[in-house]
Parts: sequence; C-alpha cells; structure tokens
Amino acid sequence: MTVREYGTRYLRITVRYHGDAGFSWLRTPGPAHTRPQRLPSVAVGAALRRVDTAVGDTVEGRRGARLALGEWAAGPAPDRAARPGVRYRVPGAVSVARLLPSGDDTAFRLSVSALADAGRTLRRLHREPWAFPERPPHPGMRRLRAWILGEETGPDATRLRAQARTRLGPSLWARLTDWSAAANEPSGGADAVLLHGAPSTGWLVPSPAGGHAALLTGEEVTGGDPALDLGWILGELHELRTAAARGLGAAGQGPPVDYPAAAHALLAGYTDGAGTAGASALPPGTARAATLRLAVHMRDFASFVGWHEDLHRYCDLLAETLTEDGAPALQWGVSRS
Repeated sequence: MTVREYGTRYLRITVRYHGDAGFSWLRTPGPAHTRPQRLPSVAVGAALRRVDTAVGDTVEGRRGARLALGEWAAGPAPDRAARPGVRYRVPGAVSVARLLPSGDDTAFRLSVSALADAGRTLRRLHREPWAFPERPPHPGMRRLRAWILGEETGPDATRLRAQARTRLGPSLWARLTDWSAAANEPSGGADAVLLHGAPSTGWLVPSPAGGHAALLTGEEVTGGDPALDLGWILGELHELRTAAARGLGAAGQGPPVDYPAAAHALLAGYTDGAGTAGASALPPGTARAATLRLAVHMRDFASFVGWHEDLHRYCDLLAETLTEDGAPALQWGVSRS
C-alpha cells in the first residue's frame, strides 16, 4: 500500500507499507537527474555490511542507526539499461526531516534519538579506510563545482549564481571556489575513509516501535574526508536553525524547534559524548564542509525546485557563514530541552 509520494525534479520518493515486513522507500530519477543512479561495488558493499553488523551489535555499548542498503527495484539490469529506481527497506514511513519540525514532542524525541544514533554510525563508518581502486565522485560536491564554474545552465541556477557572486563579492566567491575545488580532489591517500556521501535528516528514518533507526545508504557512497559526512548534516541543521529564526521557507513558518538539542545529539553520538564542548574531536574541516553543504542545498533548490525570493536571503546566510570560515555551523550553545 502506498503511504506517501513526494519529491522534486531530481528524485521522486514513494513510500509503501508491507505489513509485518515494514516499509520500503523507492527513489526514482526525475527529469533533472541527468546521471544514472548507482550502487556501491561488491567490495564497497561488503565493507558497508561490516559496518552495519557492528552497528547492529551496538557501537561501543550504544546502538547506532542501521545502514539500510539500497537495491535495484527490479533486480539486476543489463549494462546501460534504464533502471527503475533504488529501493530501501526501513522500519518507518517518515524521516527526521518531517518529524523534527512537526511540533510533536514524541516525534521530536524520536528525531533527537535517531540523530544521536546516526552520529555513532558515522563514527563507526569512518573507521573503515577507503581501500578500493576507484573513488566515485562525491555527487553533491560535483553538482556544486559545476554550478560554480558555470556548467549548470538552467535559468534558475544561473540566476542564483549571478545573485550569489554579487552578494559574496570577489573574495568570498574565491573562497567558495577554492573550498569546492579542494573537496572535489580525488582522495586516495591513507587518510581517506568510507563516506556515506549525503547523510541528512531526509535519509534518516526512526523506528516508531523504538528499534534501530535506519540511514538510507548506497547511492552517494564514496571515499574521502570524514568532515564531508559530518559537515553535510551539521550544515543542514545550521540552515534549518537560521531559516527558522529569519522566517524563511517552511522552517520559518512552523512551530519552534530546539535545533541545538538536535545538533548536540548528533555531535555527542559522533564524539562519544564530547558534543560541541569537544570541537577538537571533530574531523578538521567540518565547519568548511558544513558551509559547502549550505551552498549545495541552495544550488539544488534553484535547479530542482525553482526560483524563490528567499534565495536572496540564503545568499546572505552563505556570505555570513563563509566570512566566519563556517564557524556558526559548530556553535550551538545551550538547548532549550
């Protein structure tokens, strides 16, 4: 039974209920998804399953989010054949992206717990070295780089690029350009680790029955700097917090949300309890990665949803965050909880 259907011109998501078997999430390409969906190689998939087994056995005495590994919806297809999408088996129908800002206390507690679980899982994932011959490009960083270089020619993305260049000015635009170039460099050194590639509240599904949360994993997996994973989700939370404070988008229209509590939970899971008090325990470059995540989301919104006047104010947010070298994404103060 289909429970929900939603998405953008990039991806469509269909959530179905299968009774005792739980839920499936089917992600199918939209008209703006110009590159084929992909899943990890056999060797990378085996490494992900090792991590999931460890998470299932608990992470250092505490549970983590299970890695819900994607599978082709209709089984293997011939090379270059059109794929019907990627399916994930998960315990719930709703992600943290929808639950966290809902205003419901139970949904908020589920979300915060799931973020702590995700932090522990990312910590365990980042212990796995990238010991594979080829590293797929980081999809989000590749999209950002193409936009910065003017290779993204859609009218709304082009309009946003012009607006961002004007608002940032030459110095900050150069900083964004340099950071994106560094993030896109192939990472084959000894420090490269297994990355989820795009951990976010939209990929994180709590279990309403109190079991393990699930982190949809597969299409974006690559290797590189662990800061890209942690910064990806911290940048999202920083954006949501600021949007809520400034009355931007859906975040600015909903009930008050204790975003610091959500960030503290994620960071405590990742740092084994140190949280924001242990910023030195975070991967170097996490603040920079969070800033890049903010830029990616702006670009994706313009390309896959369309122009909105709020994007002017998101350019302000990007400029402010770049000016401070991404520091605001790591500054969470005291939560209200």
